[in-house]
Amino acid sequence: MKFKGIWIFLSILLALAGALPTKATETSEGLPLITVESQTFGKILVRVPDFKGDPSVSAKLTSLLRKMINLHLFVLATPNPPFSQPISKEYYLTGSFSLTSSEITFKGQLEDLLEKRIIGEYHLKGTLSQPERLIYLITDKLIEDLSHHKGIAYSKIAFVKRTLGKDRLYLADFSKENPKELRSAPLILFPKFSPSGQKLAYLVYEKQLYFLEILDLKTGEKKAFNIKGISSTPVWSPDEKSLFLTIEDQAEIGIYRFSLENQNLEPILRGEGIYQVGDLSKDGQKLLYVHDRRTGKPTINLFDLETKQTKKISKIRAYNTSPRFSPKGDKVLYLSRGGGLTYLVLQDLTTGKEDKFAFKGRLEDPAFSPTGDYLLASGEGPQGHGIYLIHLPSHLSQVYISGKNFLFPTWSKL
Repeated sequence: MKFKGIWIFLSILLALAGALPTKATETSEGLPLITVESQTFGKILVRVPDFKGDPSVSAKLTSLLRKMINLHLFVLATPNPPFSQPISKEYYLTGSFSLTSSEITFKGQLEDLLEKRIIGEYHLKGTLSQPERLIYLITDKLIEDLSHHKGIAYSKIAFVKRTLGKDRLYLADFSKENPKELRSAPLILFPKFSPSGQKLAYLVYEKQLYFLEILDLKTGEKKAFNIKGISSTPVWSPDEKSLFLTIEDQAEIGIYRFSLENQNLEPILRGEGIYQVGDLSKDGQKLLYVHDRRTGKPTINLFDLETKQTKKISKIRAYNTSPRFSPKGDKVLYLSRGGGLTYLVLQDLTTGKEDKFAFKGRLEDPAFSPTGDYLLASGEGPQGHGIYLIHLPSHLSQVYISGKNFLFPTWSKL
C-alpha cells in the first residue's frame, strides 16, 4: 500500500476514532513540567518542608516528592502554609534521608495537624542509582494514608512526539523523569503497552513500508509484521500471544485476531459499515468495538467472543468513540463528542448505571492509570493543546504535557 493510500485510509479511521491531527507543529523540545496551583480550598493540603539529611539529595528529592503529590490533582503539597485564613484540614510531613554506599533510606511521619495525631509512619529504602523510585513509593503510601485512592506515582508512560518529518516514540516514568527515545520513523501510531507492561505494540511507516512492530522493553528486541491494510490501535490479548487489529480488506474495514505465534489472521467482526477495535477484557472473552454504518454517529458495542453475541453500550445517538475497559474490568469508559465538548462516560457493566461529565474541549485516545482512577488523553482543552491528566472521581484535570505534538499516551505499572 502506498503512503498516500495509507494516509487516506487512516484519515477515515481516525475520523471515527477521533485521533490524529493532519499537521502538528513543534512547541517544545523537552518534557514540560506540570504546575499545580490551589484554586479552591477543597484540595487536601500537605505541608512538605525540605527534609533533613544529606543536603546533596534532600532538596532535590523533596522537590520531586511535592511534584509527585501534586500530580494526583486533588492534593496540594507546599513547603509552607499558603493561606492566611484558617482551613478545615491540614497535614504535615516530616522526615530525613540517610545514605550508605549503595542505599538511600527515608524515615518520616505524616501528622494530622487538626486532630494532632500521627496517621502515617514511613521507613523505606531505595538504591542510589535510582533514588527517584524511592520518592514514588513514598508518594503512593502518602496518597493512601491521605485518602481512599491508590497512588499513581510508581508507573510509566509511553507517547509519540511529532516533529516535522519524524515521529519519536518515548518511554518515561510517570514523573517524566528518565525519558528514553525508543524509536523514530516518519510515522508512528497508537503505541499500546502489553498487559504485563513489558512490551509495546505500535504501527510504523518507514522505508515505504507500513507495518505492526512489537518492542520488548526488557531485551530491546523488535519484531515487525507486514500486515496489509492494518490501521488503528492494536489491542493485546491477556496472554500476549495475539493482538486484535482493525484491517481494511477489499473495501471492508473489520476486526481481526492476529496470532503472534503462527502469524494467522482470523476475522472476528466485519460486514456492513466500519468496525474498529477498542479494547479487550482482562479474561479475554469480551471485545469493545466502535461501529459506524457510515452515518457519522458511531456506536460503542460489546462483543462476546464465546457466544458471538453483541450488546450496545452507548445509549445516546452521538459521536461515540474510544471505548476502554477499566483496569478492574467492571466498567467501560468511552468518549462522546458534540457542541465543542467531550463527554467522558463511565458505565457500570453490572448495573448499566452511567457517570458522565463534560470536558470543555476535545479529547482523544484515553488511557487508564493502572489504578483506574485517572486518565491520560491527548487533545485540546482549557489549558491548550497537550496530553491531559484527569482524575475521574473529582473531575479535576490538568495539562500533563503541553503541545500539539504529543500524541497517543499509554500507561502501565513501572
